Amino acid sequence: MSQLEIVGLKCSYGEHRVLDGINLTVNPGEIVSLIGGSGSGKSTLLRVIMGLTKPEGGAVRVKNDEVDYDSAQSVREIREKVAIVFQQYNLFQNMSVLQNVMVTPVKVQKRDPSSVREEALALLEKVGMRHKSEAFPANLSGGQQQRVAISRALALKPQILLLDEVTSALDPELVGEVLNTVRQLSREGMTMILVSHEMNFVREVSHKVAMMDQGKIIEFGTPDQIFGAPQQKRTLDFMKKIAWH
Repeated sequence: MSQLEIVGLKCSYGEHRVLDGINLTVNPGEIVSLIGGSGSGKSTLLRVIMGLTKPEGGAVRVKNDEVDYDSAQSVREIREKVAIVFQQYNLFQNMSVLQNVMVTPVKVQKRDPSSVREEALALLEKVGMRHKSEAFPANLSGGQQQRVAISRALALKPQILLLDEVTSALDPELVGEVLNTVRQLSREGMTMILVSHEMNFVREVSHKVAMMDQGKIIEFGTPDQIFGAPQQKRTLDFMKKIAWH
């Protein structure tokens, strides 16, 4: 059974069609990366999955359970199964690192604070941030804040993690520490959909890569296929223009 199935997904902003019939299947433990030029629909696809932007048509299913984006209850349920980390960390500035990781499991999921605290500390340990558990976001580097944001998403115990350009707001020397965190999650079998401009990293960590253009997936395959032998001219042109780092 697939972990996530997207069928014929459509979305528009005004008269502009942003997603134009997206079909995508993600299996348990897979990392699928979305690549393509600015405005191709990559981030919008993640937002639609989460119910942050409403689709016009098509279907999203998590383990065969279809999301009803007209139902607040159904959207809440998808957000218990899927978590997202944005390029901006969006941490609560008036809360410590530990409080940031704990707040949603305790306040929204109504879980026991003592057990959530232990889980949160373990997650911070995993991303190398336990020693900063009492610090406030203003005292952290961008890379440290992004690792806390990833811990906060994992605290929700999602089945699927969406990562939307999680390194694009970082100084170059801080990118590696965040990518190492994603590598670790990959080794542990977390199912992920990743939007990134770090092409060497995408090629290294992905099981499948989807090339998007004008709201469509125009090419889909293994990293070796997409990067080594692209079949579409648009994919080939994109590969020639991107900065490889």
